Parts: sequence; structure tokens; C-alpha cells
Amino acid sequence: MRFADTDLQWLSLVIAGDDERAAAALRHAWETDPNQLAGHLEDDRVLRRLRADDRAVIELSPRFLFTVLLARIRRDLAEIPYTIERVDSEGRVVVFDAHAAHELLRSREMFEYLVDLLVSFERAETMTIRRRTPVTKVWRLNTLSIDDMMQLANLVAPGLRPMVFRRIGDIALFTTGVFPEAVLRGPRLPLGAAHAAAPLRRRLRLEDYEAEGRRFYRLAADRLIASHPVLAQVLTRLAEEFTAARKPLNVLAERYVVWSRPHWTQLPS
Repeated sequence: MRFADTDLQWLSLVIAGDDERAAAALRHAWETDPNQLAGHLEDDRVLRRLRADDRAVIELSPRFLFTVLLARIRRDLAEIPYTIERVDSEGRVVVFDAHAAHELLRSREMFEYLVDLLVSFERAETMTIRRRTPVTKVWRLNTLSIDDMMQLANLVAPGLRPMVFRRIGDIALFTTGVFPEAVLRGPRLPLGAAHAAAPLRRRLRLEDYEAEGRRFYRLAADRLIASHPVLAQVLTRLAEEFTAARKPLNVLAERYVVWSRPHWTQLPS
């Protein structure tokens, strides 16, 4: 996993205790053998500096930040047998399922996929699709909206649908992982219902998001097995272990999101 030069400079200074010469030697060693970098990402000093340095959280690349946080969460899940499950906006229960979540993060492909997923939610994008026949119609669809991406899947060419299916699964996983209490507050509305005239988008239950996440990850995997077999394997595992895959994101939300990404303040619309 490649990081920006500013990320590596910051990390080397933290590990070297702000000694410029030692930091330069570290960066040279990482260029020679990138595998040496991984162990430093879990160093306690890195997380302490991130907590203490507001500017670093903003200036470091999202990929570096989320790699550090997920590496720390992987370590946390190896040391404790349980995770905290939100049952509503105020209530929480202890669930002894940390082992399953830790096993997922031990997979390099899964770890990197979850980093990419988190990075993809750093900003919202709105796309405009115009159809001229039989009558002109325009759709404006947001990449953070599960409803909009379901519409998009029906509009794009078949060859593009697997990546839209994957995005729907990602939205379900991200939403239930980072904002589960917001999902639980929402009333249940029928999946696939039309909401063109409704003033608000539908709000699905946690169980609905999980069901849709599993379904669309599986649809994407089935269509990518020939062209992208490694990605298809990751998506298949996410479909099978969706609940366990939510847990690292739950830990991220519980312990780190408040200070690490302050603009994540609401559920994707």
C-alpha cells in the first residue's frame, strides 16, 4: 500500500522522535524494503501523536490515516474477546465476536479493501445521467445514497453493473458500521418502494441494510469472478461474513471517528 511522501515524512519523524537524520534513514529503509513499514503503523507513538496533533489528522492522506487506524483496530481485536454492539442511540451490549472480526483483518486483501472503502466515503459525488429516448429524462444520483445507486444499476450498461453492485454493498457496510445508531432509529419501509414524491428518503432497518449488503456483494462477486478473481473472493467473503465485517468499522466509530474525521457527522443520504 503506497502512501504520500508527506505521510512517510510525518511517520518517520514520529518514530525517530523528531530526529531529522534518523527519520531520513527510516525513509530510506522503507524505500529499500517497504515491508519494514507495516510494523511501524501499529506503534503506540503514532496513535498518540495523531490524537494530540489536530493538523496531522487534516493534512495526512485519508489512506494513511485509515490504514493506521485499522491496523490499530486489528491489534485491539486480537487482544480483547468482545466488541460493543449498539442497540439504539444510547444502549450498547457486549458481544463476544472479536475473533471473527480479527480474522477478517488478518487477510491483506480484506484489510486493503476496507481501507479503500473508508477512503471512498471521504467525499460525496453527484453524477448526472441524461436519457434522450423515448423522452428526455435526467437523473442526478449521489454516490453515498443506496437508493440512488440502485437506480444507477438499472441505468448503466450490463458490463458496469458489478461495480455499482459493489458500491451498494459498500454503502450498506459503511452505514451499518459507522452509523448503526442512525439506522436503528429509522422506520422500516419496503425495499424497492418508489419514493419520487416523498419529501424524505426511506430509512431502512439494520437488518434491511445487512440483507441488501449481502445480496449486492454476492451479485458483484458472481459477475467479477472471471475478470477480477481476487476482488470477487473478497466480495464473496463480505457477503458471507457481513456482520463480522461491520465490527472493525463499529470500533472505528466508537473510538476514533470523533477526532479522526470530524466531518463524518451524519448518515449518508
